[in-house]
Amino acid sequence: MAEADTNSANQCRALTEDGERCSRPAQDDGFCYQHDKGDPTVSDSQTAETEQEEQEQEQEQEADRDAQSADMATEETTDPGDVDTSDVDEDSDIAGVLAVRQTVQSTAGQIVGHEFDGVSEISPMDDGWRAVVEVVERSAVPDTQDIIGRYEIELGEEGVVQGYRRLDRYRRGDTTAFE
Repeated sequence: MAEADTNSANQCRALTEDGERCSRPAQDDGFCYQHDKGDPTVSDSQTAETEQEEQEQEQEQEADRDAQSADMATEETTDPGDVDTSDVDEDSDIAGVLAVRQTVQSTAGQIVGHEFDGVSEISPMDDGWRAVVEVVERSAVPDTQDIIGRYEIELGEEGVVQGYRRLDRYRRGDTTAFE
């Protein structure tokens, strides 16, 4: 509130041709370099009303932005682990991205022989699926110095692991290769 009062005290008191308050900064006499006491002015009561209306509009806009942010946040909160993939038909040609992700998460650490860190990519291929995972090949303190290995895991159409290979290694804190 004090900031709004300061702004209005420093704002020119003259009205522009379209009836709006001049937005230029005021000089010592309360007017900007372009206006003077001979110009129509805004009364103190009009100033208070205008400021109150502006504040109400700003609060409404802020509430709208907050509501939109909340809506977007609720849309994106589905945890892949909470998705029920038990209804996926095992005889179907494609098990689905979520089923492949669960398979990769549960087996990547065992297959590669290192601690599983995350799934970077899952993409369908002609004869199955390709997943890129990251594993911690060497832990360090601080963890930004961990050595991370990126591995490609190939899965068949049924989601059965066919093979894997290491694509590259990098320090966790070194992201320049991927930017």
